[in-house]
Amino acid sequence: MSSSLLAAYGRLIQARRDSGAAEETLWVATERDRARIVQSSPVRRLQQKTQVFALDVKASVRSRLTHSLEVQQAGRQLLRAIVDRQAWMQPLATPLQDLLEMACLLHDVGNPPFGHFGEAVCRHWLVSHLDELARQALPTPPSTQWPALRADLLAFDGNAQSLRLVHSLQQLDLTYSQLAALIKYPYPAGEGSKAGYFYSEAPLMARLQQALGLSDGVRHPLVYLMELADDISYCIADLEDAVDRRLLSQARLLAHLRDGECEPYLITLLTAAEQAPEGFFPAFRRRLTEELVALASEGFVQQQSRLLAGEAVAGLLRDSPAARVLARLKQVAREQVFSQREVEALELQGHAAIGGVLDHYACLLAMPAADFAALALGGQSAHPLALRLYHRLPPRHLAAYCRALVETAPDFALPAEREWYYRVRLIMDFVSGMTDTYVLEEYRLLRGI
Repeated sequence: MSSSLLAAYGRLIQARRDSGAAEETLWVATERDRARIVQSSPVRRLQQKTQVFALDVKASVRSRLTHSLEVQQAGRQLLRAIVDRQAWMQPLATPLQDLLEMACLLHDVGNPPFGHFGEAVCRHWLVSHLDELARQALPTPPSTQWPALRADLLAFDGNAQSLRLVHSLQQLDLTYSQLAALIKYPYPAGEGSKAGYFYSEAPLMARLQQALGLSDGVRHPLVYLMELADDISYCIADLEDAVDRRLLSQARLLAHLRDGECEPYLITLLTAAEQAPEGFFPAFRRRLTEELVALASEGFVQQQSRLLAGEAVAGLLRDSPAARVLARLKQVAREQVFSQREVEALELQGHAAIGGVLDHYACLLAMPAADFAALALGGQSAHPLALRLYHRLPPRHLAAYCRALVETAPDFALPAEREWYYRVRLIMDFVSGMTDTYVLEEYRLLRGI
Protein backbone atom coordinates (compact mmCIF):
# COMPACT_ATOMS: atom_id res chain seq x y z
CA MET A 1 0.00 0.00 0.00
CA SER A 2 2.71 2.50 0.96
CA SER A 3 4.54 1.96 -2.36
CA SER A 4 1.40 2.78 -4.39
CA LEU A 5 0.73 5.85 -2.26
CA LEU A 6 4.34 7.00 -2.71
CA ALA A 7 3.93 6.60 -6.46
CA ALA A 8 0.78 8.75 -6.32
CA TYR A 9 2.63 11.41 -4.35
CA GLY A 10 5.43 11.21 -6.88
CA ARG A 11 2.97 12.24 -9.58
CA LEU A 12 1.56 15.15 -7.55
CA ILE A 13 4.80 16.39 -5.98
CA GLN A 14 7.18 17.26 -8.79
CA ALA A 15 10.03 19.67 -9.46
CA ARG A 16 8.66 20.70 -12.88
CA ARG A 17 8.12 24.39 -13.61
CA ASP A 18 6.16 26.10 -16.35
CA SER A 19 9.34 27.66 -17.72
CA GLY A 20 10.83 24.22 -18.38
CA ALA A 21 13.96 25.30 -16.47
CA ALA A 22 16.87 22.92 -15.91
CA GLU A 23 16.07 19.82 -13.92
CA GLU A 24 16.32 20.09 -10.14
CA THR A 25 15.92 17.65 -7.32
CA LEU A 26 12.56 17.90 -5.56
CA TRP A 27 14.24 19.21 -2.40
CA VAL A 28 16.10 21.96 -4.29
CA ALA A 29 12.99 22.92 -6.27
CA THR A 30 10.75 23.34 -3.24
CA GLU A 31 13.44 25.24 -1.33
CA ARG A 32 13.78 27.62 -4.27
CA ASP A 33 10.01 28.05 -4.31
CA ARG A 34 10.16 28.85 -0.61
CA ALA A 35 12.87 31.49 -1.07
CA ARG A 36 11.07 33.14 -3.99
CA ILE A 37 7.80 33.31 -2.09
CA VAL A 38 9.19 34.59 1.22
CA GLN A 39 11.18 37.29 -0.58
CA SER A 40 8.33 38.37 -2.88
CA SER A 41 6.67 41.78 -2.74
CA PRO A 42 3.08 40.38 -2.60
CA VAL A 43 3.93 38.69 0.71
CA ARG A 44 5.50 41.88 2.05
CA ARG A 45 2.41 43.87 1.11
CA LEU A 46 0.29 41.65 3.35
CA GLN A 47 1.65 43.56 6.35
CA GLN A 48 -0.42 46.57 5.25
CA LYS A 49 -3.63 44.72 4.40
CA THR A 50 -6.50 44.36 6.84
CA GLN A 51 -7.47 41.02 8.33
CA VAL A 52 -10.63 42.16 10.19
CA PHE A 53 -9.75 45.23 12.27
CA ALA A 54 -8.04 48.45 11.25
CA LEU A 55 -4.26 48.35 11.53
CA ASP A 56 -3.07 50.39 14.51
CA VAL A 57 0.17 51.90 15.78
CA LYS A 58 0.49 49.20 18.46
CA ALA A 59 0.40 46.48 15.78
CA SER A 60 -1.49 44.40 18.30
CA VAL A 61 -4.21 43.10 15.98
CA ARG A 62 -3.52 40.84 13.07
CA SER A 63 -2.73 42.02 9.57
CA ARG A 64 -3.03 39.70 6.58
CA LEU A 65 0.66 38.93 6.99
CA THR A 66 0.52 37.91 10.65
CA HIS A 67 -2.63 35.90 9.93
CA SER A 68 -0.87 34.15 7.04
CA LEU A 69 2.12 33.34 9.26
CA GLU A 70 -0.25 31.73 11.76
CA VAL A 71 -1.88 29.74 8.96
CA GLN A 72 1.59 28.66 7.84
CA GLN A 73 2.35 27.39 11.34
CA ALA A 74 -0.95 25.49 11.54
CA GLY A 75 -0.18 23.91 8.17
CA ARG A 76 3.24 22.86 9.43
CA GLN A 77 1.67 21.19 12.46
CA LEU A 78 -0.84 19.35 10.27
CA LEU A 79 1.82 18.03 7.92
CA ARG A 80 4.10 16.90 10.74
CA ALA A 81 1.23 15.04 12.39
CA ILE A 82 0.44 13.22 9.13
CA VAL A 83 4.06 12.22 8.59
CA ASP A 84 4.34 11.03 12.19
CA ARG A 85 1.42 8.67 11.53
CA GLN A 86 3.09 7.22 8.41
CA ALA A 87 6.81 6.57 8.65
CA TRP A 88 7.00 5.71 4.94
CA MET A 89 6.28 9.39 4.11
CA GLN A 90 9.52 10.56 5.73
CA PRO A 91 11.46 10.92 2.44
CA LEU A 92 8.79 13.36 1.25
CA ALA A 93 8.44 15.21 4.54
CA THR A 94 10.60 18.25 3.71
CA PRO A 95 9.22 18.92 0.20
CA LEU A 96 5.64 18.42 1.41
CA GLN A 97 6.24 20.75 4.33
CA ASP A 98 7.70 23.42 2.05
CA LEU A 99 4.79 23.16 -0.38
CA LEU A 100 2.10 23.29 2.30
CA GLU A 101 3.69 26.08 4.34
CA MET A 102 4.18 28.26 1.27
CA ALA A 103 0.63 27.61 0.06
CA CYS A 104 -0.54 28.78 3.49
CA LEU A 105 1.65 31.88 3.33
CA LEU A 106 0.34 32.74 -0.15
CA HIS A 107 -3.31 31.91 0.36
CA ASP A 108 -4.43 35.55 0.76
CA VAL A 109 -2.01 37.43 -1.54
CA GLY A 110 -4.66 37.96 -4.21
CA ASN A 111 -7.14 39.59 -1.84
CA PRO A 112 -7.65 43.31 -2.52
CA PRO A 113 -7.35 45.96 0.21
CA PHE A 114 -9.92 45.75 3.00
CA GLY A 115 -10.22 41.97 2.79
CA HIS A 116 -13.25 40.09 1.52
CA PHE A 117 -15.35 43.24 1.64
CA GLY A 118 -12.88 44.83 -0.81
CA GLU A 119 -13.34 41.80 -3.04
CA ALA A 120 -17.11 42.38 -3.04
CA VAL A 121 -16.57 46.09 -3.84
CA CYS A 122 -14.46 45.16 -6.89
CA ARG A 123 -17.14 42.79 -8.15
CA HIS A 124 -19.93 45.31 -7.59
CA TRP A 125 -18.00 48.02 -9.41
CA LEU A 126 -17.42 45.76 -12.40
CA VAL A 127 -21.09 44.77 -12.52
CA SER A 128 -22.07 48.45 -12.48
CA HIS A 129 -19.57 49.73 -15.06
CA LEU A 130 -18.17 46.99 -17.28
CA ASP A 131 -20.87 46.95 -19.98
CA GLU A 132 -20.87 50.71 -20.53
CA LEU A 133 -17.07 50.86 -20.62
CA ALA A 134 -16.97 48.01 -23.14
CA ARG A 135 -19.53 49.82 -25.30
CA GLN A 136 -17.32 52.91 -25.39
CA ALA A 137 -14.00 51.14 -25.92
CA LEU A 138 -14.83 48.32 -28.36
CA PRO A 139 -15.52 49.47 -31.92
CA THR A 140 -17.22 46.37 -33.29
CA PRO A 141 -20.23 44.29 -32.24
CA PRO A 142 -19.33 41.65 -29.63
CA SER A 143 -18.22 38.21 -30.74
CA THR A 144 -19.92 34.99 -29.70
CA GLN A 145 -17.06 34.60 -27.19
CA TRP A 146 -17.80 37.90 -25.46
CA PRO A 147 -20.45 36.61 -22.99
CA ALA A 148 -17.90 34.15 -21.58
CA LEU A 149 -15.20 36.85 -21.36
CA ARG A 150 -17.68 39.22 -19.71
CA ALA A 151 -18.63 36.59 -17.11
CA ASP A 152 -14.94 35.98 -16.42
CA LEU A 153 -14.22 39.68 -15.87
CA LEU A 154 -17.27 40.18 -13.65
CA ALA A 155 -16.25 37.28 -11.38
CA PHE A 156 -13.29 38.98 -9.71
CA ASP A 157 -12.00 36.57 -7.07
CA GLY A 158 -9.07 36.85 -4.67
CA ASN A 159 -8.23 33.18 -5.08
CA ALA A 160 -7.95 33.43 -8.86
CA GLN A 161 -6.03 36.68 -8.44
CA SER A 162 -3.49 34.89 -6.22
CA LEU A 163 -2.60 32.51 -9.06
CA ARG A 164 -2.43 35.38 -11.56
CA LEU A 165 -0.30 37.44 -9.20
CA VAL A 166 2.41 34.87 -8.49
CA HIS A 167 2.57 33.54 -12.05
CA SER A 168 1.60 36.15 -14.64
CA LEU A 169 2.52 39.35 -12.79
CA GLN A 170 5.39 38.47 -10.47
CA GLN A 171 6.69 35.64 -12.69
CA LEU A 172 7.94 33.68 -9.69
CA ASP A 173 8.08 30.55 -11.87
CA LEU A 174 6.98 28.29 -9.03
CA THR A 175 6.74 24.54 -9.49
CA TYR A 176 3.49 23.14 -10.79
CA SER A 177 3.04 21.39 -7.44
CA GLN A 178 3.37 24.67 -5.53
CA LEU A 179 0.85 26.38 -7.79
CA ALA A 180 -1.58 23.46 -7.51
CA ALA A 181 -1.37 23.55 -3.70
CA LEU A 182 -2.51 27.19 -3.88
CA ILE A 183 -5.59 26.65 -6.07
CA LYS A 184 -8.42 26.27 -3.58
CA TYR A 185 -11.16 26.14 -6.23
CA PRO A 186 -10.04 24.39 -9.46
CA TYR A 187 -12.80 26.02 -11.50
CA PRO A 188 -12.70 28.82 -14.08
CA ALA A 189 -14.06 32.25 -13.20
CA GLY A 190 -17.57 32.95 -14.39
CA GLU A 191 -18.78 29.36 -14.17
CA GLY A 192 -19.76 29.20 -10.51
CA SER A 193 -19.76 31.02 -7.20
CA LYS A 194 -16.06 30.29 -6.57
CA ALA A 195 -13.15 30.62 -8.97
CA GLY A 196 -9.60 29.36 -8.93
CA TYR A 197 -8.34 30.88 -12.16
CA PHE A 198 -9.21 33.48 -14.77
CA TYR A 199 -9.35 32.92 -18.53
CA SER A 200 -5.93 34.61 -18.71
CA GLU A 201 -4.44 31.73 -16.69
CA ALA A 202 -6.46 28.93 -18.35
CA PRO A 203 -3.49 27.75 -20.48
CA LEU A 204 -1.33 27.55 -17.35
CA MET A 205 -4.04 25.56 -15.60
CA ALA A 206 -4.21 23.11 -18.51
CA ARG A 207 -0.44 22.58 -18.49
CA LEU A 208 -0.43 22.17 -14.72
CA GLN A 209 -3.23 19.61 -14.79
CA GLN A 210 -1.53 17.62 -17.51
CA ALA A 211 1.83 17.63 -15.72
CA LEU A 212 0.37 16.49 -12.39
CA GLY A 213 -2.37 14.24 -13.75
CA LEU A 214 -5.18 16.32 -12.24
CA SER A 215 -8.58 16.19 -13.90
CA ASP A 216 -10.85 19.23 -14.25
CA GLY A 217 -12.32 20.25 -10.91
CA VAL A 218 -9.92 18.07 -8.88
CA ARG A 219 -8.03 19.64 -6.00
CA HIS A 220 -4.45 18.90 -5.08
CA PRO A 221 -4.56 17.01 -1.73
CA LEU A 222 -2.51 19.70 0.05
CA VAL A 223 -5.30 22.22 -0.60
CA TYR A 224 -7.49 20.46 1.98
CA LEU A 225 -4.77 20.98 4.59
CA MET A 226 -4.20 24.61 3.62
CA GLU A 227 -7.91 25.34 3.87
CA LEU A 228 -8.19 23.70 7.29
CA ALA A 229 -5.10 25.52 8.56
CA ASP A 230 -6.83 28.78 7.60
CA ASP A 231 -10.02 27.77 9.45
CA ILE A 232 -8.09 26.78 12.59
CA SER A 233 -6.19 30.07 12.62
CA TYR A 234 -8.81 32.71 11.94
CA CYS A 235 -11.65 31.31 14.05
CA ILE A 236 -9.71 31.92 17.27
CA ALA A 237 -7.69 34.92 16.11
CA ASP A 238 -10.68 37.09 15.15
CA LEU A 239 -12.19 36.65 18.61
CA GLU A 240 -8.88 37.40 20.31
CA ASP A 241 -8.46 40.59 18.27
CA ALA A 242 -12.01 41.66 19.15
CA VAL A 243 -11.16 41.36 22.85
CA ASP A 244 -7.87 43.18 22.29
CA ARG A 245 -9.75 46.06 20.62
CA ARG A 246 -12.25 46.05 23.51
CA LEU A 247 -15.15 45.41 21.21
CA LEU A 248 -15.92 42.47 23.45
CA SER A 249 -14.79 41.86 27.00
CA GLN A 250 -13.41 38.43 27.70
CA ALA A 251 -16.29 37.83 30.12
CA ARG A 252 -18.84 38.74 27.45
CA LEU A 253 -17.12 36.54 24.90
CA LEU A 254 -17.20 33.59 27.31
CA ALA A 255 -20.89 34.23 27.96
CA HIS A 256 -21.61 34.13 24.22
CA LEU A 257 -19.60 30.92 23.81
CA ARG A 258 -21.45 29.26 26.69
CA ASP A 259 -24.86 30.48 25.55
CA GLY A 260 -27.46 27.92 24.50
CA GLU A 261 -26.69 24.23 24.15
CA CYS A 262 -22.97 24.50 24.82
CA GLU A 263 -20.73 21.59 23.88
CA PRO A 264 -19.40 19.96 27.10
CA TYR A 265 -15.98 19.78 25.47
CA LEU A 266 -16.09 23.56 24.98
CA ILE A 267 -16.90 24.06 28.69
CA THR A 268 -13.85 21.95 29.55
CA LEU A 269 -11.64 23.96 27.19
CA LEU A 270 -12.86 27.33 28.48
CA THR A 271 -12.47 26.37 32.13
CA ALA A 272 -8.95 25.04 31.63
CA ALA A 273 -7.93 28.12 29.60
CA GLU A 274 -9.27 30.51 32.23
CA GLN A 275 -7.10 28.83 34.85
CA ALA A 276 -3.97 28.48 32.70
CA PRO A 277 -0.93 30.51 33.82
CA GLU A 278 -0.03 31.29 30.19
CA GLY A 279 -3.25 33.25 29.70
CA PHE A 280 -6.67 32.46 28.31
CA PHE A 281 -6.15 32.79 24.55
CA PRO A 282 -2.71 31.11 24.31
CA ALA A 283 -3.99 28.15 26.34
CA PHE A 284 -7.31 27.92 24.51
CA ARG A 285 -5.62 28.13 21.11
CA ARG A 286 -2.98 25.53 21.97
CA ARG A 287 -5.39 22.92 23.30
CA LEU A 288 -8.00 23.31 20.56
CA THR A 289 -5.36 23.38 17.80
CA GLU A 290 -3.72 20.21 19.11
CA GLU A 291 -7.09 18.44 19.10
CA LEU A 292 -8.00 19.67 15.61
CA VAL A 293 -4.58 18.73 14.23
CA ALA A 294 -4.92 15.22 15.65
CA LEU A 295 -8.41 14.82 14.16
CA ALA A 296 -7.43 16.25 10.78
CA SER A 297 -4.28 14.16 10.47
CA GLU A 298 -6.32 11.05 11.25
CA GLY A 299 -8.94 12.07 8.70
CA PHE A 300 -6.33 12.78 6.05
CA VAL A 301 -4.67 9.40 6.53
CA GLN A 302 -8.02 7.61 6.40
CA GLN A 303 -9.03 9.36 3.17
CA GLN A 304 -5.56 9.58 1.67
CA SER A 305 -6.15 7.02 -1.08
CA ARG A 306 -9.27 8.82 -2.21
CA LEU A 307 -7.57 12.21 -2.14
CA LEU A 308 -4.61 10.96 -4.16
CA ALA A 309 -7.00 9.37 -6.66
CA GLY A 310 -8.68 12.74 -7.20
CA GLU A 311 -11.93 11.96 -5.41
CA ALA A 312 -13.66 14.85 -3.65
CA VAL A 313 -14.10 14.55 0.10
CA ALA A 314 -16.38 16.62 2.32
CA GLY A 315 -13.63 17.52 4.77
CA LEU A 316 -10.96 16.15 7.05
CA LEU A 317 -12.79 16.66 10.34
CA ARG A 318 -15.41 14.09 11.19
CA ASP A 319 -18.28 15.13 13.43
CA SER A 320 -16.59 15.54 16.80
CA PRO A 321 -16.62 17.86 19.81
CA ALA A 322 -13.60 19.79 18.54
CA ALA A 323 -15.14 20.23 15.08
CA ARG A 324 -18.37 21.50 16.67
CA VAL A 325 -16.36 23.96 18.77
CA LEU A 326 -14.70 25.24 15.60
CA ALA A 327 -18.13 25.83 14.07
CA ARG A 328 -19.29 27.56 17.27
CA LEU A 329 -16.33 29.96 17.20
CA LYS A 330 -17.14 30.91 13.61
CA GLN A 331 -20.79 31.51 14.53
CA VAL A 332 -19.92 33.77 17.47
CA ALA A 333 -17.47 35.74 15.28
CA ARG A 334 -20.16 36.30 12.63
CA GLU A 335 -22.77 37.37 15.17
CA GLN A 336 -20.65 39.37 17.63
CA VAL A 337 -17.60 40.65 15.74
CA PHE A 338 -18.17 41.20 12.02
CA SER A 339 -21.24 43.38 12.62
CA GLN A 340 -19.44 45.66 15.08
CA ARG A 341 -19.56 49.36 14.28
CA GLU A 342 -15.76 49.60 13.99
CA VAL A 343 -15.59 46.75 11.48
CA GLU A 344 -18.44 48.16 9.39
CA ALA A 345 -16.90 51.65 9.49
CA LEU A 346 -13.67 50.20 8.11
CA GLU A 347 -15.63 48.50 5.33
CA LEU A 348 -17.38 51.76 4.43
CA GLN A 349 -14.00 53.44 4.22
CA GLY A 350 -12.78 50.67 1.94
CA HIS A 351 -15.89 50.96 -0.23
CA ALA A 352 -15.30 54.66 -0.77
CA ALA A 353 -11.58 54.28 -1.46
CA ILE A 354 -11.64 51.26 -3.79
CA GLY A 355 -14.73 52.41 -5.66
CA GLY A 356 -13.40 55.94 -5.91
CA VAL A 357 -10.03 54.89 -7.31
CA LEU A 358 -11.69 52.60 -9.86
CA ASP A 359 -14.01 55.45 -10.88
CA HIS A 360 -11.01 57.63 -11.72
CA TYR A 361 -9.10 54.92 -13.61
CA ALA A 362 -12.22 53.97 -15.56
CA CYS A 363 -11.30 56.59 -18.17
CA LEU A 364 -8.41 54.30 -19.20
CA LEU A 365 -10.96 51.56 -19.91
CA ALA A 366 -13.34 53.78 -21.85
CA MET A 367 -10.69 54.71 -24.43
CA PRO A 368 -10.37 53.01 -27.82
CA ALA A 369 -7.30 50.75 -28.05
CA ALA A 370 -5.41 53.18 -30.30
CA ASP A 371 -5.80 56.03 -27.80
CA PHE A 372 -4.68 53.82 -24.93
CA ALA A 373 -1.63 52.66 -26.92
CA ALA A 374 -0.73 56.30 -27.61
CA LEU A 375 -0.39 56.93 -23.88
CA ALA A 376 2.70 54.71 -23.83
CA LEU A 377 4.46 57.11 -26.20
CA GLY A 378 4.29 59.84 -23.57
CA GLY A 379 3.86 62.68 -26.04
CA GLN A 380 1.08 65.21 -26.47
CA SER A 381 -2.26 63.62 -25.73
CA ALA A 382 -5.87 64.55 -26.10
CA HIS A 383 -6.37 62.85 -22.73
CA PRO A 384 -4.21 64.76 -20.21
CA LEU A 385 -5.88 63.12 -17.19
CA ALA A 386 -5.58 59.65 -18.73
CA LEU A 387 -1.90 60.22 -19.46
CA ARG A 388 -1.16 61.07 -15.84
CA LEU A 389 -3.13 58.09 -14.61
CA TYR A 390 -1.30 55.84 -17.07
CA HIS A 391 2.03 57.02 -15.63
CA ARG A 392 0.91 55.76 -12.20
CA LEU A 393 0.48 52.17 -13.39
CA PRO A 394 3.32 49.89 -12.20
CA PRO A 395 5.86 48.95 -14.91
CA ARG A 396 5.57 45.27 -13.95
CA HIS A 397 1.81 45.33 -14.57
CA LEU A 398 2.22 47.17 -17.87
CA ALA A 399 4.81 44.61 -18.95
CA ALA A 400 2.38 41.78 -18.17
CA TYR A 401 -0.28 43.56 -20.24
CA CYS A 402 2.10 43.91 -23.19
CA ARG A 403 3.22 40.26 -22.96
CA ALA A 404 -0.39 39.08 -22.98
CA LEU A 405 -1.13 40.92 -26.23
CA VAL A 406 1.53 38.98 -28.17
CA GLU A 407 1.02 35.52 -26.64
CA THR A 408 -0.81 32.96 -28.74
CA ALA A 409 -2.85 31.52 -25.88
CA PRO A 410 -5.52 31.71 -24.70
CA ASP A 411 -7.57 32.11 -27.84
CA PHE A 412 -9.65 35.22 -28.50
CA ALA A 413 -12.17 35.57 -31.31
CA LEU A 414 -11.38 39.27 -31.84
CA PRO A 415 -8.05 41.08 -31.30
CA ALA A 416 -9.94 44.10 -29.91
CA GLU A 417 -11.59 41.95 -27.25
CA ARG A 418 -8.20 40.45 -26.33
CA GLU A 419 -6.70 43.89 -25.85
CA TRP A 420 -9.59 45.20 -23.78
CA TYR A 421 -9.82 42.03 -21.67
CA TYR A 422 -6.19 42.47 -20.64
CA ARG A 423 -6.66 46.21 -20.13
CA VAL A 424 -9.39 45.45 -17.58
CA ARG A 425 -7.08 42.89 -15.99
CA LEU A 426 -4.35 45.58 -15.86
CA ILE A 427 -6.53 48.00 -13.88
CA MET A 428 -7.85 45.29 -11.56
CA ASP A 429 -4.30 43.97 -11.02
CA PHE A 430 -3.23 47.47 -10.03
CA VAL A 431 -6.08 48.28 -7.65
CA SER A 432 -6.43 44.84 -6.07
CA GLY A 433 -2.69 44.75 -5.39
CA MET A 434 -2.80 47.96 -3.35
CA THR A 435 -2.45 47.91 0.41
CA ASP A 436 -5.09 49.55 2.60
CA THR A 437 -2.92 52.62 3.16
CA TYR A 438 -1.96 52.85 -0.52
CA VAL A 439 -5.56 52.81 -1.80
CA LEU A 440 -6.56 55.42 0.80
CA GLU A 441 -3.66 57.68 -0.22
CA GLU A 442 -4.46 57.21 -3.91
CA TYR A 443 -8.12 58.06 -3.26
CA ARG A 444 -7.19 61.23 -1.36
CA LEU A 445 -4.77 62.26 -4.11
CA LEU A 446 -7.33 61.75 -6.88
CA ARG A 447 -10.03 63.54 -4.92
CA GLY A 448 -7.69 66.40 -3.95
CA ILE A 449 -8.30 65.93 -0.23
